[in-house]
Amino acid sequence: MHRDIKGGNILLTKEGILKIADFGLARDFKRVNSHNFTVKVVTRWYRAPELLLNQTRYNEKIDVWSIGCFIAEMFIGKPLFPG
Repeated sequence: MHRDIKGGNILLTKEGILKIADFGLARDFKRVNSHNFTVKVVTRWYRAPELLLNQTRYNEKIDVWSIGCFIAEMFIGKPLFPG
C-alpha cells in the first residue's frame, strides 16, 4: 500500500513506462498484525474519504482513490478536490 500517490510521485520515462516513486509512507499491510494505521498520509487533495473521516482501518483502496483523483485532474486540467 503506497499511501502517497500524487503527481509528484508518478514518473513517466521517455519510453512511455509509468513508474511510481517515493515509498516513504508505504506499508505491507498483509504482514501487519494490526490494521490500525495513521490517517495523516496522502496529500490532502488525493486523500480518500475514509482518511478524511479519521478511520484508522483502511486498505489499498485509498491508493485507488488517489489514482482516480489524479487521472481526473489530468483530464479537467485542475485538481478535482483542492484541499
